[in-house]
Amino acid sequence: MNIEISEEESKYMYDFVQKIIDEIGPRMSCSSQEAKASEIIKTELEKSCDGVSVEKFTCHPKAFLGWIKLDMIMIVISILLYFISQIFTEQFWLFIIAIISFLFVLLPILIMWEEFFNYREFIDPLFRKKTSQNIIGKFKSEGELKRIIIFSSHMDTAIEFKLMKLLGWKFIPIAFGVIFIMFMWLILSFLHLTFILIGFISLKAIFLNIMIWTLIVGSPFMGLLYFFVPLGDKGNVVPGAADNLSSCSVNQALGRYLKNNREIIPPNTEIRLISFGCEEVGLRGSYRYVEAHYEELKKYNTLVVNMDGLEKPDHIYIIEFEPTTRTWHSEEIIQKLSKAAELVNIKAKKKGAGRLEKTLGRLTGGSDAAVFSKAGIKAGFINAADWKNRSSYYHQSGDTLDKIEKGTLESILKICLAFLVNESKSGE
Repeated sequence: MNIEISEEESKYMYDFVQKIIDEIGPRMSCSSQEAKASEIIKTELEKSCDGVSVEKFTCHPKAFLGWIKLDMIMIVISILLYFISQIFTEQFWLFIIAIISFLFVLLPILIMWEEFFNYREFIDPLFRKKTSQNIIGKFKSEGELKRIIIFSSHMDTAIEFKLMKLLGWKFIPIAFGVIFIMFMWLILSFLHLTFILIGFISLKAIFLNIMIWTLIVGSPFMGLLYFFVPLGDKGNVVPGAADNLSSCSVNQALGRYLKNNREIIPPNTEIRLISFGCEEVGLRGSYRYVEAHYEELKKYNTLVVNMDGLEKPDHIYIIEFEPTTRTWHSEEIIQKLSKAAELVNIKAKKKGAGRLEKTLGRLTGGSDAAVFSKAGIKAGFINAADWKNRSSYYHQSGDTLDKIEKGTLESILKICLAFLVNESKSGE
């Protein structure tokens, strides 16, 4: 299949990335900068699409990573309560303090599990509510609507990962170390509570020695993780060229191409080009979109192609599985994307979860595609990053245009166009 991307369109994509970085800069979720970026995206889409809409929503952006500091504080309180209990001799007070100490380690684990590994808004109401927006550009084909195809990206940038900037991927052992300490202290707290309940107060000395060593070993880990991200808006320093203006630019170029080549739009199909807000704070934008449009998306057999982190043309991956959220994507979409890549002679590997991906992926978060897949909507995810070597700029101030190698955006655009051509042929 011969799909040519002109030099003009190629230049447009890279210029689009630089334009937003130059005119707006970092775009932390729910910030005024994110809103300004959405206006530029909307204006550009209006030049090509049949219609563009803005869907505003509210969420609590600071909750998604704010739980880390809260968890570390609660764990410290739990440990301190144990040491305070050493001055008491009455079983009643020992029991009360042991219960409180146990709850102050159980709750942080629940918060971590719900907020990060399930992306649920478990403690979000404790944080300030703010407004964000999703931008949706639409192309309509002739005939009765029978299907929706979505190409999606996100416009916001992450708060800076200070610990990663300091240590690179070495922060992973620290994070896993803290998780290990949390579960170890959960077990110890439960045993301590149980022994007090049945009257084994004489074991206090044994637990005291264990807890002293737990505190000595664990304090540096918890202290480092506490400062994983800065307080307030101090971390709003990430330009977000690769993550994820790269994908936004492909969406814009896709709109420009479709405007001049409407024949590749499949019959009875609506194409939607979506830039989500608040992806970096728990995929809130895509969650709000799926909640608002669920019945419609299911009714019209929606297909979703999500793009994120487009950096290297020789590292294009069609992601089958996301470890953090434990999400498998649609095999149908995976196969269609693989076929599209083959037709335009682009090497794209299907990627499940190898040893490295399982390790890094458990702590690097999910994509907007996961929201659709979890809702039972057919979705796939394209990534083009070398994860082994991106720790020096991922979610940091170094995520600039030079991190997107020439040929990456063109390749992804070709895959998306080939995907549409195939869908158009299958619908004839």
